[in-house]
Amino acid sequence: MLIGDMVRLNARRFKDKIAFKDETKELTFDQANKRSNAIIHALLAMGVKRGDRIAIILYNCVQYSELLFALPKAGFIAVTLNYRLVARELEYLINNSEANTIIFDSELEDRIDALRPRLETIKNYIVLDHTGESKTEALNYEKLIENHSTSEIPVQVYESDVAYILYTSGTTGFPKGAMLTHKNILTNLFNLLFEIQPKLNDKVINPLPMYHAGGQNVSMAYFFYGGTHVTIKQFDTDLLLEKIEVEKPNVLHLVPAMLNMVTNHADIEKYDFGFIELLLYGASSIMLSQLKRSMEIFSCKFFQFAGQTESSGLLSCLRPEDHVADGPEHLVRRLSSAGRELKQTEVKIIDQKGNVVPPNTPGEEIARGDTVMKGYWKMPEATAETIVDGWLHTGDICLQDQDGYIYYVDRIKDMICRGGENVYPKEIEEVIASHPSVLEVAVISVPDERLQEEIMAVIALKEGSKVSEKEIVRLCENNLAKYKKARYVQFVDALPKNPSGKILKHQLRKKFEKFSLPPKL
Repeated sequence: MLIGDMVRLNARRFKDKIAFKDETKELTFDQANKRSNAIIHALLAMGVKRGDRIAIILYNCVQYSELLFALPKAGFIAVTLNYRLVARELEYLINNSEANTIIFDSELEDRIDALRPRLETIKNYIVLDHTGESKTEALNYEKLIENHSTSEIPVQVYESDVAYILYTSGTTGFPKGAMLTHKNILTNLFNLLFEIQPKLNDKVINPLPMYHAGGQNVSMAYFFYGGTHVTIKQFDTDLLLEKIEVEKPNVLHLVPAMLNMVTNHADIEKYDFGFIELLLYGASSIMLSQLKRSMEIFSCKFFQFAGQTESSGLLSCLRPEDHVADGPEHLVRRLSSAGRELKQTEVKIIDQKGNVVPPNTPGEEIARGDTVMKGYWKMPEATAETIVDGWLHTGDICLQDQDGYIYYVDRIKDMICRGGENVYPKEIEEVIASHPSVLEVAVISVPDERLQEEIMAVIALKEGSKVSEKEIVRLCENNLAKYKKARYVQFVDALPKNPSGKILKHQLRKKFEKFSLPPKL
């Protein structure tokens, strides 16, 4: 089976059932297939060929979902880009991908028009115009669909063909384009569906950006199974809560940053979430205190997925039965884990020499399986460093207990070496996040003449809350070894994040590396 087969088969199986829905439009499975065929015919008429890259810069909408199926169906490669990026960043990614076609939202037309003289390979500009007020000299997406055939297109596509190029979120630097094949994506979807065991009448609300692997995975999985996928243009806490009240989904998908904002909403206690049966979360780590509060508020089954773009998004999962907040210590401890490896994935924890470490010993997580990317686009050296003998080196420091549960300790590049002692920021962050006034926290290293690296906690507080630097330090002293406590505390309005909610620590380190530090606390 290939990605395009899902659209064609489901058009027959669930013809008049709603597949995709946003704030203004909904599509049945049959409509999604016919529209996919029409946009393929339009692109072929423009000279787009199998293997060509097509850049997508859109807000969440039903058209985004249909493009995720339509483009690979014809052997085209979808390059899904973050609409939040500034012109300089988009210029680099579009040129790097060598896309010959760009599909963009009319609200972004000024940014795209300004880029035109610097886009080296783009020949076709297609605008998704929701208002009819587009001023850009681009082909209209909906008119292309209206004016082209909806018949099936006989195109030879193979499971080893690249379907998507997803640029990594850049938590450690400049993004790299992960090439994901049809086989990668379908294996990933089988893993996801096997674990969550969906039902045909499921309705999922998924506000994650569709340019991100997490947003794509859930949209495609529920389409694959025959459920209904509902999204909103972009995440907003009030809009999401309103959408939940109206749609009454039985499945909700959020990243921890979104979950944190929802559960800390001023009126959260007024909402009834009794119809939600399952809450999916993942894409970044979650503080234990935050997870427990979320479980109390939603009072439904929780399901965590963990992984990275290079593994098609998924490597392990923590099932509902492992979400034990009260009980025996060995069961409650699992709530802090990323679960166990997925069925068609093999995970190992190794030391610097490549040897598997004993249980409960930190090391690098590596993985292999059919979800591991083909490689980085136009970056053979980076590919060779990341995939060694078929094993994906994740760059994550993890430990695995005797029962196979994986615990993320930290990113290798985020580890702090303080006077020869290795310090894992996540451990300190868990302690600081337990303070009732703390909304979110990132612990980073800052230069130190004596110890080479020292520990800084960068904290965003909940609205209306106050706490002193010394109070944070005392919290560390009471819960951590002395060498692990934060010596510097900085309060900020918000922490920089990527689209999946991961905090961009390299930006914080850069911000504070030449910072005039106050006396140590």
